[in-house]
Amino acid sequence: MTTALLSTPALRRKPSSASRTISAADLFCGAGGTSTGMIRACEELGISVDLLAINHWPVAIATHAKNHPWARHLCATLDSVDPRKVVPGAHLDLLVASPECTHHSVARGGRPINDQSRASAWHVLRWAEHLKIDNILLENVREFRNWGPLDRRFRPIQSRRGETYQAFLSALRSLGYRVEDRVLNA
Repeated sequence: MTTALLSTPALRRKPSSASRTISAADLFCGAGGTSTGMIRACEELGISVDLLAINHWPVAIATHAKNHPWARHLCATLDSVDPRKVVPGAHLDLLVASPECTHHSVARGGRPINDQSRASAWHVLRWAEHLKIDNILLENVREFRNWGPLDRRFRPIQSRRGETYQAFLSALRSLGYRVEDRVLNA
């Protein structure tokens, strides 16, 4: 299961016969699964994508570059990236993001824990504040919806499950986005 947050419409990559090109950024791009899905959807619509892919891990960027050699790649932490400097014209048609989920997911066989890595989702808001972004797609595991405050041992406070997630959604709405939040069976 995956949690998807959708905001408005559009997608696309660089097929030579495309009638239109959109600008897109993939934050936390990893090897490029989200980029690939976006590109395939755009190709079906005859739209090309001018893609910026960002990740802090050199192996992820090298892999993404092998999978998408035409994209612009940036190996950096999002804390160190000024979106206004890396996005020409300060406008994106689409921002996709897959924030770290290792501390939300129960796929490890245990209960989800948190070492504050969840804060990485807040980068999406910083980008939305600094740029004109027409559409945002954020993907994560179902347990992301439980994002909430931590106790002194950095464990989730059960009575406050989902509180930070709801604050995150409210912050997106406060920036003028209409938020659609749903769990998809991928």
